[in-house]
Amino acid sequence: MEAGLGIGIGSTTLVAVVDKLDDAPASSRRTVRSDSVVQLDPSSVFTDLVERVGDPVPLYSADGTPHRGEDLTAVAITTLMRDAVADHDQPSHVVIAHPAWWSRHAVSALEDALSTKMIHDATPVNATLVAEPIAVVDWLRNSGHPDSDGLTAVFDLGARSLDITLLSTTSGTTTIVGKSLHSDDIGGDEFDHLVTMHLLAEFDHIDMSTPETLEALTALRGHAREAKEILSFDTETVVHVDLPGGSHNLRLVRSELEDLLRPAITRSVALVHEAIRSAGVESNDVSHVVLAGGSSSIPLVAELLSSELRVPMIAAPDPRSCAAAGAATRATAIGTTATAVEQTLPKPVPVPAFSTPLVVASNPEATSAARRSSRVGIVAAVVGACAILAAGGLGIGTAVDKIKPASSSADPSSESPTSAITSNPTAPSGSEPVADAAPSTGAAVAVTGLPTPGTRSVGVATTGAAGTGSPAAPVATDPPAAAQPGADPTTAQQNVDSGSPFQIPQVPAFEVPDLPVVVAPQFPDQLTLPTAIPRFPVG
Repeated sequence: MEAGLGIGIGSTTLVAVVDKLDDAPASSRRTVRSDSVVQLDPSSVFTDLVERVGDPVPLYSADGTPHRGEDLTAVAITTLMRDAVADHDQPSHVVIAHPAWWSRHAVSALEDALSTKMIHDATPVNATLVAEPIAVVDWLRNSGHPDSDGLTAVFDLGARSLDITLLSTTSGTTTIVGKSLHSDDIGGDEFDHLVTMHLLAEFDHIDMSTPETLEALTALRGHAREAKEILSFDTETVVHVDLPGGSHNLRLVRSELEDLLRPAITRSVALVHEAIRSAGVESNDVSHVVLAGGSSSIPLVAELLSSELRVPMIAAPDPRSCAAAGAATRATAIGTTATAVEQTLPKPVPVPAFSTPLVVASNPEATSAARRSSRVGIVAAVVGACAILAAGGLGIGTAVDKIKPASSSADPSSESPTSAITSNPTAPSGSEPVADAAPSTGAAVAVTGLPTPGTRSVGVATTGAAGTGSPAAPVATDPPAAAQPGADPTTAQQNVDSGSPFQIPQVPAFEVPDLPVVVAPQFPDQLTLPTAIPRFPVG
């Protein structure tokens, strides 16, 4: 079965939970804890990692090397991962529950640092970061509690801060309502300080100037923390105090501890009301309160919250690991879903490889014919364009001559009412002019002048006199004027008959240049192409 790994990031403690679903109804879990401390060398020990994630100001080691808070946190997380899965199956997915008060920049910074660290360590695990309150609700949903849906208030009282978050759960989907409220004034470290000062009040004088006293006070603070945790489950305990002036065993009961912590816990209850108001909901909308974090196991916390909010209090057997347990459950679900999707996807069908390479056989005759056809098409397009230009020039000339009469050198007695004859002044002797009737669709076009020797006229018609072989004089007629809408046809015909003679401008012969020989590029041996394209006649 797929195994999931969940990690909870605390200010002083990192918790890892390995969740492996077996064939048995219950799940087997393994919990591993480590301090939020990274030691790179004997003289470089880094603490306060969680608070420095995303901080642009780095931490410096003993040799002056800068280290970012997210990089050090990634080292601590990957080290805990290796310890958690040392004797177990490699998890397919890991979900890391980060503090709710982290900004998006801090979350992105840790994601990048984790990705870089896992790539460097060749760790084949996919990691996902979620907010710690969402992981707590995942634990609540999978613990079988009937009140998993509704509006949940997560009261996370850790070692150095208090986080209050409202979440709405509907049909298994959890969303954060409003913003999490974060306070650094209330936490387990403050409680430890209050207990330590209460124990020191039994001594008349303590010399704080000696190193031995400082070491003894550090040890006493640890004893005070242990006493606080013991009184969460028991009613009394004995604290051993060892100072330079002597050793003492001091008795501490739960009522004394509660009197010390009541003002701070009362302030935390007021912060819950503030978080509810900032989220835009009412106190009676809250369905239940989930207690998370190590310091929330103090009985006075649940007592004051229950009496103030009048809603059920839900606490895990180990509030310090409920976020990591919920993250492990989520990681198992992600890994199982990914495996199911991968199994349902169709597998690609391999494409068979050919035993022999594909060779393109060339056909010189077909290639030459294709190139010849392309050349003919290009020349035909050029000829057609020239013909269109010539026709357009004739049309423009005709229109201009209709507007402006010809010069007085034209002989008006030589033209008939329906046709005009223009002689070629350069024609050799013996040639005769030819006159044709004007067609009804337009004017007849004639080309005058002899072509230049050595050139070919393309796209024009020439007529020679019988028996001479020389071009005849062109003949042109005046086309009838187009009838305008509403105009008198008789008047239009009279205007055409009485129009002045005009001359068609001479169109020079068109010369087709010789096309150059194009040499084909060199191709591989398996593809043979002609090395040159032969010339071919035009027309």
